[in-house]
Amino acid sequence: MTITNRSGLPEAMVRACETSSHNKPGNISATTLLKGNKEIILSNRHWDEMTDDVSDRIWAIFGTAVHSMLEHDSPDTFVEEYTFLKVGAYNIPGRIDCYNMKTGAIEDYKTASTWKVIFADFDDWYKQGMIYAYLMTKNGFTVNRCRFIAMLKDWSKSKAKHDASYPQSPVYVHQFDVTEKGLEDIEKFITEKVNSIALSETFSDDEITECTKEERWAKDDVYAVMKTGRKSAIKLYNNELEATARATEEKGYVEKREGVSTKCLEYCSACEWCSFYKTLKGDE
Repeated sequence: MTITNRSGLPEAMVRACETSSHNKPGNISATTLLKGNKEIILSNRHWDEMTDDVSDRIWAIFGTAVHSMLEHDSPDTFVEEYTFLKVGAYNIPGRIDCYNMKTGAIEDYKTASTWKVIFADFDDWYKQGMIYAYLMTKNGFTVNRCRFIAMLKDWSKSKAKHDASYPQSPVYVHQFDVTEKGLEDIEKFITEKVNSIALSETFSDDEITECTKEERWAKDDVYAVMKTGRKSAIKLYNNELEATARATEEKGYVEKREGVSTKCLEYCSACEWCSFYKTLKGDE
């Protein structure tokens, strides 16, 4: 990947953004397993052709800085530890930010948006934590709990003061217990994911199945009940039949608003080689 510097930022920031491919041949990292097969394989195949700008990686720099500040062992913990497991034809490495040997807790440090907390959008953290827990238990460690310590980069003190439902601190902790059932479920997820990646690697770029709705961060389609002469919708519906009924009642009409695949349009570095992304852009 080539790092560009459109804004002429200091060289130190450019060096901080220098990166190598996240996955060496034969490896699929724990966090990579959370991505869609198409994104994973296209990123691996086209890594040397990909570009990214320093200005678009500023939060990655911030996240790296946070991790660096917290890389300190204590008598009961070890930090930035790699653990590996062979699954099928691949090695699955996971880098644990912090493991507390006394409590059996895995801790991971994150930078996140307040919206992640407001919408309780923690499914990816749960899967990441459980993958780490699975790798650790398979390597002989006891894991009782996963804790994600998130620093909310867009937190507002004034909003917290006036809205009790808003995160009340710029640091948010999301945690959950590790159960036998959870470990069994994540083992199934890992096995099925690895097998599907192996199969997808035999396909050409365009033949690889598109990422799922969840992997694309796609919003649902909505149906807006509109009325001639009015710019805003009377009401938005997830169900077309309900929208149609309301439109008939209001003597208006229904306008379908397609759900946006946010990951594809804004955050996927491999989108240039993705047939699904090209279709989205063509639709626009």
